[in-house]
Amino acid sequence: MIKRKVKEKGYDCSKYRQFSTKACHCHEVKEKDILIHLKEFLKFTKRQYLKEIQNIKLEIKQDKKEDNKYKLQNKLNMANEEYKMLVSQKIKELASATNSMQKEIIENTYKELEKEKRQTITYLKATIETDKKKNLEQKVNKLKTAIEYFDEIVENQKPNRMMLQMVINKIYIDKDKTIQFDLKTDIKKLI
Repeated sequence: MIKRKVKEKGYDCSKYRQFSTKACHCHEVKEKDILIHLKEFLKFTKRQYLKEIQNIKLEIKQDKKEDNKYKLQNKLNMANEEYKMLVSQKIKELASATNSMQKEIIENTYKELEKEKRQTITYLKATIETDKKKNLEQKVNKLKTAIEYFDEIVENQKPNRMMLQMVINKIYIDKDKTIQFDLKTDIKKLI
């Protein structure tokens, strides 16, 4: 941070502060310019997040029409019944087998079939538990929270430092004094 004679805060490149002109040129930018660029950046990002919320809401409406969860539950019930039938059939065939060679062949054959059926059951259970709609609704809530942070920063004349630290990871100032903002990774992943 640089203090000026006119009491106007400014910021410069960290390499310049550390190594002087040996490593970098002075990329000094006034604090008010950074705030103006930040607010525009957050307004732009907010518009993207609002579009994403609309897309998610459309996706949720489409999922309601399909009633996907009930279909998956029915498939899971059928797979469980098929597995039970498979095991009972295996027991019957093993009981009717006359020698150890037949029993081994029956065991190996049913082993693969049982494995496939168990994998199907596990997959269906996991799919039902994740509940896509719930995940989408959580994503919408996170996007809305991020938008609230953005709005609070944009509306304030001098944004709260804690709020800025929750949203911004890093600020880059180039030689031509263009400013780039890097959001926190958890906020970037929302879209």
